[in-house]
Amino acid sequence: MAKVISLALAICMMLVPLFAVAQVVGMTTIAEQTSILPSVAHLHLQHSFIGSSLILSFMCFAWARALRSFSMAILALYFSIKSLWVLADGGISIMALFTHNVDFMKIEHTLLAALSVIILMSFTANLFALKKHAYHYYVWLQRLALIFLLFVPISYFLTRIDIILLTQVLTSVGLLSLLYIARNLPEKQSRLSAIYSAMLIIQICFNLVAYGLHFADVTVKVINCIDMFAFWSMAVMVTYIMGRRYHSHLQDVKLAQKQVLASAEASELAQKELFAVQQEGQELLESRVQERTLELNIALQELEVANQELKDKSTIDELSGLYNRRYYDQKSLAEFRRSRRNLTPLSLIIVDIDHFKKVNDNYGHLMGDKCIIATAKIIKSLLRRSTDIGCRYGGEEFCLILPETDAKGALALAQEVCQTIREQRVFGNETQISLTVSCGVTTYHQEKNITPEAIFASADSALYKAKQAGRDQVQVSLLSEI
Repeated sequence: MAKVISLALAICMMLVPLFAVAQVVGMTTIAEQTSILPSVAHLHLQHSFIGSSLILSFMCFAWARALRSFSMAILALYFSIKSLWVLADGGISIMALFTHNVDFMKIEHTLLAALSVIILMSFTANLFALKKHAYHYYVWLQRLALIFLLFVPISYFLTRIDIILLTQVLTSVGLLSLLYIARNLPEKQSRLSAIYSAMLIIQICFNLVAYGLHFADVTVKVINCIDMFAFWSMAVMVTYIMGRRYHSHLQDVKLAQKQVLASAEASELAQKELFAVQQEGQELLESRVQERTLELNIALQELEVANQELKDKSTIDELSGLYNRRYYDQKSLAEFRRSRRNLTPLSLIIVDIDHFKKVNDNYGHLMGDKCIIATAKIIKSLLRRSTDIGCRYGGEEFCLILPETDAKGALALAQEVCQTIREQRVFGNETQISLTVSCGVTTYHQEKNITPEAIFASADSALYKAKQAGRDQVQVSLLSEI
């Protein structure tokens, strides 16, 4: 089916220029006696070109819709822009419908030429899946397309003959780049790339001929006729390429269907064999399955217990019973992202036991451990929401992550922590110690260019202020101060 469609398109595109030539030849008898033969012939050729390009574009759009092919849609757009460029090169300007400014109309040639080459690059990238198989070529085409677009405003300051030569040079550079890429594709795409390379070589030859004719003082109309025939030859070859690609796609689909069918048959055969085995030793099989299932259930339970213990050890601080530093790093990042996504406030409190080193030096490390345990117990009791998280950051320092908590709520909780610990007594061997803590508070309100590290640095700055102010108090720092 794909071969038939591509052959029909190719025949149609070959008949259209032949029909145009027949029109011109048929007019020879009438126009031989006048001096307007070239103009009349060129005009009829343009009319035939307009009709053929419209038919080609509509057929490509219809084919793209029927096959749901993005490549065909790009190809239809390419033929439309390319035909407008050929017509503009022959004197039929679309921009003339909107303005009569000659300087602006000059840009049309460069704009249409650049767009046609860029769309052809996009078609090539989609046809050979360059983004997946040859990403460096894909990036190369993107940069080349940007360079082509930069020449459009420059053409405003050039003469018409310079613009025509510029468009030929841009087109040739684009075609040579595509030819280089097509010749360096993976081997599995070599057959399609060979046909595509032949099409590009023919187009490059047409461009070189047109470029040479400009320097030979050949009329613009003759060069425009060459551009039309170049367009028709390209249309024939590209439609053939798409037909071959669609045919290959159908072959791949058929092969995949055969493989699926063979797999289904093999599966059915295996099921029959399994059923026969089950019939022979059903009772023995059931007994073994039950025994194996019991063993697996026991193993899964043991594994679940071991995993839970491992998880607790990796996230829980053994001394304080709060979460550890590793869990804080993971959770602070997760809550920061959730706060930014839901546009909710996120507060952080850093709690530090005052003069903890003196406790260790004067009463011993065991007493220091009791102070840490007592402080962690108070923090845990004051975190009344399940979403609030208490972590032992390190040594005598604790971090409280408070999702969906504004600055006022975080300040109130920090003050409550300070007051409760101030009233707490830690008892040791014939010793009791009064503890105080300093707290640094900060709140994230969707400020720009803020990271979890910046939030921690802000809270740590507030903690430093509390210690400098005499300890046993709460200080607040704004993220804007960082």
